[in-house]
Amino acid sequence: MNFINLIFSKLGFYFALLAFFTLPIITFAQDDDGWEKATEEDLKTTVDTTIIERKALLAYGGDSIKIASVEGKLGVLNDTNATIVPFQYEEISFFEGEDSTCTRWEGTLLVKGRGKYGVLDATGKPLTALYEKIEFMPESCQSGSGKTKVMRFYNRGKVGLADAYGNVVIRASYEEIDFVKYLFSRYGDTTETEKLVKPELITAKKAGKYGLFDLHNNVPLLRSEYNAIEHLQMVRVEEKKKTHTTHILKIQQGTKYGFILLHNQSILTPKYEYLGEFSTEKGNTKGEAEDLIALVQEDGKWGWINLEGKEVIKIEYDAAEAFRKDLAFVRKGRKWTAIDRKGKQKLEDTYEEIRYLALETEKNAFFKTLIIAKKKGKYGILDIEGKTLLNFEFDKIKFVPEKFGFDVEVNGEEKFVNLKRG
Repeated sequence: MNFINLIFSKLGFYFALLAFFTLPIITFAQDDDGWEKATEEDLKTTVDTTIIERKALLAYGGDSIKIASVEGKLGVLNDTNATIVPFQYEEISFFEGEDSTCTRWEGTLLVKGRGKYGVLDATGKPLTALYEKIEFMPESCQSGSGKTKVMRFYNRGKVGLADAYGNVVIRASYEEIDFVKYLFSRYGDTTETEKLVKPELITAKKAGKYGLFDLHNNVPLLRSEYNAIEHLQMVRVEEKKKTHTTHILKIQQGTKYGFILLHNQSILTPKYEYLGEFSTEKGNTKGEAEDLIALVQEDGKWGWINLEGKEVIKIEYDAAEAFRKDLAFVRKGRKWTAIDRKGKQKLEDTYEEIRYLALETEKNAFFKTLIIAKKKGKYGILDIEGKTLLNFEFDKIKFVPEKFGFDVEVNGEEKFVNLKRG
């Protein structure tokens, strides 16, 4: 190589190097996900801006970020007014819901550009693809598990589920997606709040039918073939000297009901027209699976099954009511009686009507055990053992708790009586 060629070779190298360093800097490019490329010009510090909202971020050392506007476009600045999200969006908001105690989504941003939505972190890094719509799920704040940090996204009118990193957990092929929740109240508190079932579950609706997805273990539990899936109750099941606190979900196919027991994922195929709550002695919801029983209706008849799905009180009654403590009212033909949890008859079977005097919420424990019954067209009062406390001689009878007695009617005459006069 001669001296002239050597000079031109060196000059070509330096010109190429200079051209490389003067090219616009690309900060992110998500072409496949619909994001536009941001150039160095987009990210220049903007002075003439209107600050829309500022938020300090504890998870980022107390630094703050600011949603700002310039010439009708929205972007995000950091504490030094450097642009971390370019001013090219129609909408930007903090993606964290209304619960001020929830810090799981701190600094996460929801942006809208050209009619599409995406989620970015506090540094401006895109976390999701761009979708027709992205929804915050406030229930995602109820658990510390990373599995529950999820969001709904919509594509072509269908909804799916994505995690906090934008990974698709459930494809966008459903009409509805929701967490499974139940109502919970602390002892002595009448206020009920919604809590997530644990492990966390999702119901997904497709073609009008619901399926069940275990979000914690990332596996489907039930195919989308049920008319409804809803929380029935929480119970404590004793097995091999261990107690499992678990949930029962009632599942419906057509007009028939069954259930799924979550701790062992056992499923009772829907076959009953009615399925009540499970309980054991004195109404407790703790016991062995064989002792926890529920009222069911099959082919028009009523009886009881246990948590193993076995019939424990024969399904043969024309009508029945759930147990209160250890007594249930049942009817065969036209006459009512009462049975215990073994199916043994506890009252005579001569009553045309029978019901408890007061609701279980009645403060007076004694009155909660009393029974109004009708025999030969007349009403009277029984105790829990079947002893008559007011004779069967009244055409009408109404309990008046504040007077500890009864307004009654006999042959058109109205009067007040109490148990002492029975």
